[in-house]
Amino acid sequence: MRFNCLILSVLLSVVSKAYGTEDNGSHLRRKEYVIPDDSSDEEEPIRRVFVKYQKDMRSNLEAELAKRSSRAKKHYDFRDMDTFVMTLPESELAELKKSKLVESVHDDVKRYPMHIPESIKHRQLQAGTETIPYGIDLVQATEAWEVGARGQGVKVCVMDTGVYGDHEDLPTITGPAITDLSFSEDGVGHGTHCAGTIAAPENNLGVVGVAPEADIYSVKVFSDNGGFAYSSGILAAAQECAAGGADIISMSLGGPLPNLFEILGFRNLLRNGVISVAAAGNFGNGLWSFPASYPGVVSVGAVDENKRKAPFSQFNRQVDIAAPGVDVLSTLPMKAPCQICDQIDAFSYGTISGTSMACPHVAGVLALLASFKPEAEPSEYIRAIENSAEDLGAPGKDREFGNGLIQAYAALEYLNGGPINNVASTTKTCNDDTISFTLKMLTDDKASDISWELRSLVDSEVYLSGSDYDDDTAISVRECIPKNCYIFTMYDSDGDGLRQGGGSYSVTVDGEKLVKAGGDFDSQEMVSFGDCREEMYEFRN
Repeated sequence: MRFNCLILSVLLSVVSKAYGTEDNGSHLRRKEYVIPDDSSDEEEPIRRVFVKYQKDMRSNLEAELAKRSSRAKKHYDFRDMDTFVMTLPESELAELKKSKLVESVHDDVKRYPMHIPESIKHRQLQAGTETIPYGIDLVQATEAWEVGARGQGVKVCVMDTGVYGDHEDLPTITGPAITDLSFSEDGVGHGTHCAGTIAAPENNLGVVGVAPEADIYSVKVFSDNGGFAYSSGILAAAQECAAGGADIISMSLGGPLPNLFEILGFRNLLRNGVISVAAAGNFGNGLWSFPASYPGVVSVGAVDENKRKAPFSQFNRQVDIAAPGVDVLSTLPMKAPCQICDQIDAFSYGTISGTSMACPHVAGVLALLASFKPEAEPSEYIRAIENSAEDLGAPGKDREFGNGLIQAYAALEYLNGGPINNVASTTKTCNDDTISFTLKMLTDDKASDISWELRSLVDSEVYLSGSDYDDDTAISVRECIPKNCYIFTMYDSDGDGLRQGGGSYSVTVDGEKLVKAGGDFDSQEMVSFGDCREEMYEFRN
């Protein structure tokens, strides 16, 4: 079934007139958020629908429903929209539509994960080393890191199958406190894989994500059987993301049919400062997928490591941007249950293909932009990725790649209004008589205990030092220092290092990273560098 812009515009117009378009506050406040069980022993077909009732007629409709049927089941109560989401037999629905209390009835349509099951492969990684997946460089993430954009202070909500909360290669996973729906459990593996692409940290093991210092907020929308969700559940989950403080929502999911309430919901999310990103679909045709094809949602197509369109990636004029989505390496749950892990008879890491895998690359790049310029508006971030993308396919925006392959560093420059050359975010050019020294640090939750110094081993002079930092703060120091023999020391007066409190640091000298992800120490940790020949400095026993 094809939909065009005119149809969406008409749908949006109808919704706006019926339900209002105020900017202040959400129209989708949920009574609860659950994955509904629609199983039924009834022989008569049942329907799951949005029932919009006349204004101020909520209690009247509830009373009428109680009289009409004991078989009607209510899933959501969107009070601000004067709407119930219900399951009830077809015959009773037909009667309900005739009620003067009911304004309209709309189907609650299905949503599915957007990965290719047959593409899943195990990947054995070398212990004690960190592998950078090809997509990280393809989207210019490492270049963005070098100018201080690492996702720090940005929260990305992963709406998926949950995220495995005890993975050693993922940040601390948070989420809503919902009965019987643990956000930190993932019986499929899909959500854990997406979360790793977004924010696996630099820690000398496993993989690294696009935004290695971003926070992950998990809202589980699919049960552990890996089946489907409903548009009402997606809508409620998106509101959970916003309520949890998310800046960006990553949705590696979709379905072929639109829903009026989703249209309004995602538009209001954008107006309220939350960017929604969704997979364009995996059927390899020109059909639209939702929520990706809604106005106000970033639709993501997939390319391979050679920047060719993935054969499965859906193509249409709603595609906004392209990102790596073929054989993407990322995290998987470390123990059962995990459907994807069972399929490859392995845990922890694997490669998967799908626009599901492309979507988190874009969410991660947006997190980099938000950490670089947190005062910008969501629309500015979206313009930045669209106007700076690497053009692929036909010149300009096209149906296969949208605006092109997302490029993080180019987007930062677009957002910056030109080349990035401020002291806090650019590498200094040092002359032949000096050494380029760079310290990057994320302080932990007890930053007052942390200090550091850079001391010459020749005359014991302290060239650089730092202390008295704020908790959970990104620090970047770049200086050109005289050629000499130096020792860099990181101290913790409390004796528990940085890593236990969620911090880390790196030291780079003349482009060589001497310390990649330090912080796992007790009271101090040190590294020496420079011209440290004993005969030059007359070292003696």
